[in-house]
Formats: sequence, C-alpha cells, structure tokens
Amino acid sequence: MKLGILVSSNTWEQSFKKACEELKVEYTMIDIASSNWMDNLKKIDSTIDGYIATPPCSFQEYKTIYDEKLFFIDQFFKKPIYPNFSSCYIYESKRNMAAFLDFYDIPHSKTSIFTKKEEADKYLKEAKYPLVIKANIGAGGNAVDIVSSYCKAKKILRKTFGCYKGLFCTGKKPTLNKFGIPIKISGSGQRHFMIIQDFHKIKWEWRILKIGNSYFGHQKLLKGDKASGSGLVGWVMPPQEVLYMAKEICDKGGFDVMDVDIFETVDGKFLVNELQAQFGSYLDYQMMVDNKPGRLVYSEDKGFVWEEGVFNRINSCLLKVENFVEILSKKSNRE
Repeated sequence: MKLGILVSSNTWEQSFKKACEELKVEYTMIDIASSNWMDNLKKIDSTIDGYIATPPCSFQEYKTIYDEKLFFIDQFFKKPIYPNFSSCYIYESKRNMAAFLDFYDIPHSKTSIFTKKEEADKYLKEAKYPLVIKANIGAGGNAVDIVSSYCKAKKILRKTFGCYKGLFCTGKKPTLNKFGIPIKISGSGQRHFMIIQDFHKIKWEWRILKIGNSYFGHQKLLKGDKASGSGLVGWVMPPQEVLYMAKEICDKGGFDVMDVDIFETVDGKFLVNELQAQFGSYLDYQMMVDNKPGRLVYSEDKGFVWEEGVFNRINSCLLKVENFVEILSKKSNRE
C-alpha cells in the first residue's frame, strides 16, 4: 500500500510523514501547490492507493485553490481522499459549514450569510444585540467579533462591502496581537459578504474528536466570552448526549475524521459551533478522566467504552494513518 501526501502551505504534511515512517507505510510527498500539480499527479497516480489531504487555513485564496484541486482528484482521479472531500470542503469555511448544518437540521446558532449590503444593513437594524460577526476562515477566536450595537455592526458592514458596488472595499481585517501591539492583517481582509450569528451565552465548549471508531472529548473553558483560543481545558468525561450528537453528525456527513465543537449554553442547549476535519493534537493525549489519558471506542452493541492509554502522538496522525490504511484495506478486499 502506498499513500500520497498532498503538500500545501502548512506543516501538517510533516506529521503525516512521521506517522507513515513509524508505521512503515510507504508514501510519497506531492506538492499540490505547484503549477505542475496535475502533470505530477498523473505520473504517479497509478501507484497510489489513496491521498492524504492537508488543506491550508492561512489565507482564503490558498484554501479555495486547494479545494478546487481536491475536487478534481475526487471527481476525476477517483481515488480515496482522507479526510474525504466533503469534510475538507467544510473545513475552515463557515459558509459551507452553515449550509451543511442547515441541510441536516443540526442544532446550531442561527447563521445568516449576506452578499447584499442593503439586505445585511436591514437585518442589522432590526436585530437583537449582541450579535456575533465571523470571518469565513480563521481559528482561535481572532476572526470573531461579538458586537453590542447597530453602530458597531455598521462599521464592520462598511468595511466589508465598501462603496460604489464594492469597488472601494478595504475589507474587515482581523487583528493580530504582537508583543501586545494590535496589528491589522491586510492580507486576510474579508470582503463582499458577512456571516452573522445569534449570540448565546455559554458555560463552555465541548471538543469531540473522531478518528475512525475512536472518540476523544474535553471541555474548552471560557476566557471572557469566548472558548476558542482560550487555551483553558477541562479534563472531564463529556455527556453522552454530546458524544452521540457528534457521532450523528459524522454519520450524516460520512466523516471518518472530524473535530466537532459544541457549545453548552447556560440554559442547557447543545449547539454546534465548529466542524474541523483538520485539528491539532499538541499533547499526546486529547482526553483524560480521573487523571488518566485515554479514549472512547464506539461499537454498536456496547456504545462508547473507555480505554486507557496514549493515542494522540504525532498530532494524532498515527491514529489517522492507521484509520486510512484500514479504510483502504477494506475497500481493496471488497473489490
């Protein structure tokens, strides 16, 4: 078996490379960002059993181009991709994620996406505040604004849509704090559309990771009004309702690997906040109960069963490669 690791503009491919080497799985690195990506892929495709995707999230343009190339691999090369194309398409796209959640009637904060300035302005005038205004791409809470009034929302509206049909649009730019100094990131400015969500007061956020039949869960605690980017973790067993909610989402989407972030509100609701097919595991464990690391293994007859151990080495890529190899082996046996 041989895997093709689709290199992009991030460092994820190095984790997959290390995992393949440790597991003694043959692999080759493919620079999908190259202008010659199609020719390079044609030369080796016959030797590849499946491709590992590492979509970038630094700039919207990089992500869009990567998605376009994954589409061709999925539809024309017709080789398995891990994570699959649909989960990569949702990854770091709050527009696509909102459409997925709406289609399957999955509980989440009401999300409205506007491409018309006048329509967005009317909505903001009539809305109940506070509201949440998000960028399409971005993590760690730096692309999220909790807006308390129409006056503040109007400023974001003007930056986002500009004037004279958008010809003079500067864009809503996220802020990077460097050495305590706020710096506007011009290259990541969002233009010509707005993503607006209802605000919910939350107790914390549950992070549920699925890799094959392995599940990991912990709390992301609040820092101010936000859990994303807080760096504060609660190592406790997630409620069964949250675990089964994450499993149902992955079953509906056909997701073999996914990070499902779920808000628990102060009034007892569970609302999906994020779906991320690519997620970091900087610790060698992503779940701990009674000070013991481990995971939950799901089976139809027993449900979620606790298993003690360390399962998230090399950014969880060991477990991911094992899962992908298992998927490809089952596919080969069926054929």
